[in-house]
Amino acid sequence: MERLTIKEIIRAVQGELICGSQRGEISGVSIDSRTIRKGEIFFALKGERFDGHDFLQEAIDKGAKAAVVSKKKKITSKVAIISVTHTLTALQELAKSYRRMFNPVVVAVTGSNGKTTTKDMLKALLSSKYRVTATVGNYNNVVGLPLTLFEISPKTEFLVLEMGTNHAGEIKRLAEISLPQIGVITNIGDTHLQFFRCISNVLSAKMEVVQLLPRRGKIALNIDDGHLRSQFKKIKQRIITFGIDPRADVRASDIAVSSPGEKERLSFTVWAAGERREFDLYCLGRYNIYNALAAISVAKEFGLSLSLMVEVLGKFKFPKLRMEKLKYGEVTLVNDAYNANPTSVKAVLSDFVSSFPSLRKIVVLGDMLELGRMSRKFHQEIGEIVAASPIYSLITVGEDARFIGQAAGKWGMEKNNIFSFKDKKGASIKLKKLLKPKDVVLIKGSRKMGLEEVIKYLFNSPPIKR
Repeated sequence: MERLTIKEIIRAVQGELICGSQRGEISGVSIDSRTIRKGEIFFALKGERFDGHDFLQEAIDKGAKAAVVSKKKKITSKVAIISVTHTLTALQELAKSYRRMFNPVVVAVTGSNGKTTTKDMLKALLSSKYRVTATVGNYNNVVGLPLTLFEISPKTEFLVLEMGTNHAGEIKRLAEISLPQIGVITNIGDTHLQFFRCISNVLSAKMEVVQLLPRRGKIALNIDDGHLRSQFKKIKQRIITFGIDPRADVRASDIAVSSPGEKERLSFTVWAAGERREFDLYCLGRYNIYNALAAISVAKEFGLSLSLMVEVLGKFKFPKLRMEKLKYGEVTLVNDAYNANPTSVKAVLSDFVSSFPSLRKIVVLGDMLELGRMSRKFHQEIGEIVAASPIYSLITVGEDARFIGQAAGKWGMEKNNIFSFKDKKGASIKLKKLLKPKDVVLIKGSRKMGLEEVIKYLFNSPPIKR
């Protein structure tokens, strides 16, 4: 981060200096007293389970140069204390002001599934030619995105931002702060329905990114997604389409999956602007082809050749917890515990079954959260799919995931092979008892379920020998 004066910060956040001096500069921004570094400014954010004001003194003791607070309690300190109405809004406004100090090309990536992988692929592609700053991990919300903006420097040529949402207006706010010139929407699915109520509202929320693009901006859209196709005529900016559809600007064809026993590989041909090249992705999950096409469609706009992109994506390392293949003795574990919604679970189940056709398969599925009144229905739909698939055993974890098990039994799966647990420990113990050499296990659930702990349990115990 480039240094800012405390006076500049007060002006940007429209705050009031209630302690200390406005002289001096800060070298960074922090919201965590545990990791704050000397010379940074501390924003005392208030969350559901914590209040940053409780850690203000700790931040000061660790060397904070200034702090932004919303409680005007008596504070005696030599550091600058700035009072504002809302500390989160102040953080966003400072990030907004800081963003305007620079002129990178900003790409906003959103969608129901595939955002992080698409963002990481695009970063890898652009980094082969440009200086790129991008969202770290899943810092894609109203707190994380502002923190990413403080990583911009005068050398930054591209800024690739992931934008997530579970409430209307959030993506619009993120776009107001970051001013993207290019947008990417990967797809529209049944996500966060507890808040959005219906998929049309999910679509409207994702389309907020288009509202903030300049008239000469560009938006990359999945042409195979009917919800997105319905919006084409409403968009004034230039549309770049990607997908399998022959009409796509960036199109994939000749898709092939590696044979069982070989290293996991997706092979496909990409057609774009009269060029065609053969691509390989070393991963499980055919849906990753869409993530690659989305990234390619943007990189192509900035002069990257398909030949260069073949090389970069051939070396791409996929994010952890996303169809991550692990070995536990002779057992193969497919760790897709990063997140789950009805669309992603259906896609992953399909790929899991087709990737291991001749092996005994066990699936561990956790709650798909934030589905509201539709939760039971969606979990039952997954149960029906499991029952119709060549899956030996099903283990569910969580209150709503039990409906997966109930539906699987109703639709013909052997009930003696269905197990439902409220907690991960019980599920882990049952999985360990079920395992036989050569088995393959899929583990998937919403992020808050933390199902990667099932794998940790296995790795902390000796591999099965039967």
